[in-house]
Amino acid sequence: MAPKAGSSASSSKKKNSSGASNDGLKASKFKLPAEYIARPLPVKKYGTKDTCTVVVHPNVLKELEISNGSVCVISKLGTAGVVAVAKPGEEDSHPSNVVMISDTLRAVGNVIFGDRLEIKKIRSQPAYASTVTVGSSVTVEALAEKKIEQLLNDCGIIMPGMTFENFDLGNGATCKLCIADVVDDSLPDLSRCQISDNEDNGIEDSLYLSLPVLYRKGTTEVKLTDNLEPDAKYNLPQALNYDVVGGLAKEVNVLKNTIELPLHQPSLFTQFAVTPPRGVLLHGPPGTGKTMLLRCVANTSNAHVLTINGPSIVSKYLGETEAALREIFDEARKYQPSIIFIDEIDSIAPNRSHDDSGEVESRVVATLLTLMDGMGAAGRVVVVAATNRPNSIDPALRRPGRFDQEVEISIPDADARLDILTKHFSKMSPDRHTLSQDDIKRISLKTHGYVGADLVALCRESVMRTIARGISEGSTESLKVSVEDVEHAMTEIRPSAMREIFLEMPKVYWSDIGGQEELKRKMVEMIQLPLEASATFSRLGISAPKGVLLYGPPGCSKTLTAKALATESGLNFLAVKGPEIFSKYVGESERAIRDIFRKARAAAPSIIFFDEIDALSPDRDGPSTSAAGHVLTSLLNEIDGVEELKGVVIVGATNRPDEIDPALLRPGRLDRHIYVAPPDYAARLQILRKCSMKFSHDEKPDYDIEELAQKTEGCSGAEVVLLCQEAGLAAIMENTDTKSVKARHFEKALSGISRGITPEMLEYYQAFAARGGISA
Repeated sequence: MAPKAGSSASSSKKKNSSGASNDGLKASKFKLPAEYIARPLPVKKYGTKDTCTVVVHPNVLKELEISNGSVCVISKLGTAGVVAVAKPGEEDSHPSNVVMISDTLRAVGNVIFGDRLEIKKIRSQPAYASTVTVGSSVTVEALAEKKIEQLLNDCGIIMPGMTFENFDLGNGATCKLCIADVVDDSLPDLSRCQISDNEDNGIEDSLYLSLPVLYRKGTTEVKLTDNLEPDAKYNLPQALNYDVVGGLAKEVNVLKNTIELPLHQPSLFTQFAVTPPRGVLLHGPPGTGKTMLLRCVANTSNAHVLTINGPSIVSKYLGETEAALREIFDEARKYQPSIIFIDEIDSIAPNRSHDDSGEVESRVVATLLTLMDGMGAAGRVVVVAATNRPNSIDPALRRPGRFDQEVEISIPDADARLDILTKHFSKMSPDRHTLSQDDIKRISLKTHGYVGADLVALCRESVMRTIARGISEGSTESLKVSVEDVEHAMTEIRPSAMREIFLEMPKVYWSDIGGQEELKRKMVEMIQLPLEASATFSRLGISAPKGVLLYGPPGCSKTLTAKALATESGLNFLAVKGPEIFSKYVGESERAIRDIFRKARAAAPSIIFFDEIDALSPDRDGPSTSAAGHVLTSLLNEIDGVEELKGVVIVGATNRPDEIDPALLRPGRLDRHIYVAPPDYAARLQILRKCSMKFSHDEKPDYDIEELAQKTEGCSGAEVVLLCQEAGLAAIMENTDTKSVKARHFEKALSGISRGITPEMLEYYQAFAARGGISA
């Protein structure tokens, strides 16, 4: 009986108590690795025709009883595998735990260089193909059929979707070839993406992502076509490379220059007597694409890749973590060019000056520093690290000679979001969505604060809503993602940049505010317009206002105006509550202010709303506390300090404007002061009509709305709303089943309303407005 797949020579033979196998030979001293690391197959050494080749250490092939040129299976741990032709590497220069695979196998098996793999043996070879269709990037007449037959014969094992670059046509001309279709008489259903173990095909113990067949001269017919694309059922997964990364063109260029030049062209630096950069630190908020860029580097750079995940190398035993680090750097120096990836570096190299940093962490950091310093003479070795907490890393790592280059992967702006969304929707078939480029652009303008991961989730949620809509309609055949599906999905996907401070704001629209037309217009001009038309402001050299102060008597729609602004503008809205800022611990209040502005900058364009701002910024010449003074100083520095505030507008509301420190009210900070006056007759009439629209159903009301508007002269908007509420309450108390509110109920409510706005109060606001405020 044939041995099971993946069994080694030592395990497939019975051993006696003395350790000798049944054939009398001594057991091999070679230790078979438990797992293997995927590395790129050098094209220059093995050629482009070895698209289904895996190069393995010769001792590994011997232990697994896999002969040169026979078929084996490679797979990521715990996943389906890919069938490949095994070839031995050079024993002296090939690590035993490394397998080198081609781009075709990597794409088919969804393997990233640096992944952990396992190797299994197949009991018998795959079947032979009866017909192979080859597509070309040139006309069929220009192809040499015999040369194509020879190419396929040299490959031996073939599968749909295999691509051959730079096929020689003769006279220096080349073209691109692709196996578009394969027909096998013994296994006619090649459209299956997975096959399982059965006695017919002789494949054991696993599922395989590809169904390979063999090419044999004389019995296999070759058909030529001008169509380079394989049948849709054979499309291979798109390999993760820089082309599929959206919105990070600048960062990608920096990575290419910093990594690929030192690895592959080190002589350029030696000619100028300088050392090439040895380290790159990627930092930025979660979900912006740091780890994805690391995987792109692993896929595109023809280098020996070693990966360090913080928790994976940390050991509870003394010195083992440092030893594991040294082994990785030793392997990188041995098999150059090499790249060492360190994901979440803050977990293994924290700041040693912090109190919670222990002796173990300090030793690991010291070891890492020593190893990175020793890379100067290491040759072609580069260290790339990623973290979302750059300030938690030990400062000794962030200097030239260690991490020379720091690349910030920030929250994408509108153009970057457009690029990301365009790439994702372009992956869908045009028959599966109805979005135009203008639609995608409008979506990108609305997704403030969304990182790349959020946009991917938005596309996925849009598809989920499309499928749910099709199921509810009873038709899933012609489903298409529409703009409405994406907009509905946006209500479910919260922007990561705002997740910690996300507020479920009530939906308030300009139409919900009675009157105040001049106030609404000025708010749009001063806040919404500069943020939405920032390019025009920049082109004309006009600076947008930094902040707006809304002041006026209590109950005159200042807070309601801020809510409507948040809803109508669609911008990220951060509401700051004064009591949450102050803390009994020294420095915590100032830190809270800094965090608010940091998040607002990251999620720009955004609005920060300070309600009752006078509590946070009292006049420093008055009897204010030291804590309030520190908060005010932080607030002044954030609004108009050394670090420029871009894409963020401050909106403050108060009914005591004279108690605010004058430094906050100067131009460049809260430079627009808008007086929110009590509602006039037209505004009161509008409020009364809106609040009483359900007070009478079929019958004509017996009260006069216009008369009520006259009688509420001098009332604030909140008092007018209260009047309607009290009238309705009086009607319910009179009859719990009532269907209408009568004039007598309004009269009773009017008798109980106390006016909070006095003439002295109005004179106070008019005097402040005379100092330079803008009246609304």
